Amino acid sequence: MTFKRFAEYLARIEAESGRLEIIRMLSELFSELSPEELPKAVLLLTGRVAPEFLGLEFGVAEKEAAKALALALGADEGEVWKRVREVGDLGRVAEELLPEREGGIPLLEVYQELLALAQDSGPGSQLRKRERLAALLKRASPLEAVYILRIVTGRLRLGVGEATILEALAQAVLGDRGKRPLLERAYNLTSDLAYVAELALKGEEALAQVQVQVGKPIRMMLAERLPSPEMIMKKLGRHIAEYKYDGERIQVHYDGERFWIYSRRIENITHQYPDLLEAFREHLKKPYILEAEAVVHDPVTGEPLPFQYVLNRKVKHLTEALMERYPVRAYVFELLYLDGEPLLDLPLVERRKRLESFVPPSERFEPSTARWIETVEELEAFYEEALEVGDEGLMCKKPDGNYEAGKRGFKWVKFKRAAGGRLADTLDVVVVGAWWGRGRRSGTYGSLLVATYNPEEDRFETVSKVGSGFTDEDLQKILPQRLDPLRREEPSPRVWALLEPDVWFEPGLVIEVEAQEITLSPNHTCAYGKVKEGRGLALRFPRFLRYRDDKKPEEATTSQEVVELYRMQWK
Repeated sequence: MTFKRFAEYLARIEAESGRLEIIRMLSELFSELSPEELPKAVLLLTGRVAPEFLGLEFGVAEKEAAKALALALGADEGEVWKRVREVGDLGRVAEELLPEREGGIPLLEVYQELLALAQDSGPGSQLRKRERLAALLKRASPLEAVYILRIVTGRLRLGVGEATILEALAQAVLGDRGKRPLLERAYNLTSDLAYVAELALKGEEALAQVQVQVGKPIRMMLAERLPSPEMIMKKLGRHIAEYKYDGERIQVHYDGERFWIYSRRIENITHQYPDLLEAFREHLKKPYILEAEAVVHDPVTGEPLPFQYVLNRKVKHLTEALMERYPVRAYVFELLYLDGEPLLDLPLVERRKRLESFVPPSERFEPSTARWIETVEELEAFYEEALEVGDEGLMCKKPDGNYEAGKRGFKWVKFKRAAGGRLADTLDVVVVGAWWGRGRRSGTYGSLLVATYNPEEDRFETVSKVGSGFTDEDLQKILPQRLDPLRREEPSPRVWALLEPDVWFEPGLVIEVEAQEITLSPNHTCAYGKVKEGRGLALRFPRFLRYRDDKKPEEATTSQEVVELYRMQWK
């Protein structure tokens, strides 16, 4: 396939808002691709040339890409950039200025050029990237240039999520989009869409045989929530409860020589924890995959500090001074692989037994604090104990539950309370729009339109406006820095909204909010029609608490969770 033909599909998909039609078009595209082209095309659809966990970024800002376009055109850089600012879309400027060309560059050739561009690093790489991109644009048709530039600058924004890609792959390769769970399982165990596409071409048996691989992150299992110890005991019965730590959830891989640490967003963050790795290397000798919560402790008092302190380690070059100022301790709560044996399908009690046998308490890490719970009174007492030592609640887990990668369910239940007449738990929501402020907030965003995630439909459904809880720095500096790169002229195809904000955003920023209660609403689409016909669910008196940079938009609170929280209010 030529990249021009691929770009024609992208243009059609970008213009479509119906999910089923997008799946049909993707399936048609996948059916046209050769076995060699399919995995590469799947990656390009996500705006990447390698799985996210490899950390291979293009490193090309929009202004630098505009210089490459000027070089390809033999035009003045200032004039090209001026036109970009007028139009607001570098891709459209390229489409306007480049001459029409027949044919098209082979898709695999474009992929290889973009891969080489992303891999280029070191002294002089910026100039080499510019020249490589310019050479590619010189050969590209206007439509090809639109999507080449959008891919390298991180502005593809097709409105196509991973779930939709997997469903279309099931339709195109297996002949039935209902077989998406087969591909989903393989993806949850490897976090590698290209690899899943390759396996799908080999058939259902190849997909079914996928196992975890050290070095490839497992998509993390997620918890449901219940508001009271009575409901938790009714749901789980006798169970194991663990402290819920307020840190960064990490997944550590060790193959006997090399280490990888992944965040819950499947980002490689190994460089942020050299002190932890030193301790792991000293005490844990066999190959393993484990999960832990990395918590910063006060270097003087030893008390655990809130999640935000971990963010101080998110720097390119972590110094000894920073590590001393923000010392980390890891609380290990899962052992998923040990010395050649995957453990995900074992019941929790067996995984916990293996964990406690393998992970000795040390200065830098220890097994999470856990206890068998048999009564409501024991659960209440353990909860108060967790709060007393500075943690935020409990995770209650079914003793016979396996580890379900990438899934949310009642095998794990979060127990956390809010104070002052608020909801029993906070919500993680995705910013999808905003209204301009007035008065003191003039010139910046006054309130945000936020949404929950519906995994069945792979879409974001609005649940509230949020305007309180923000500091002046949030409003004047932090929010514009975070949201301006995500601005869109129209809502993302993955956003279902009845309200019309002043500005739309690509779903990307996750924030944590609290609220007083959940109400029925004719204006919001969260779980629309699920509780009452013609009504969605909305948050009453929501308040911003913090940014959740550790979560992908698809890890936000689900619409179904909001339904459950709504019903719990009346129990």
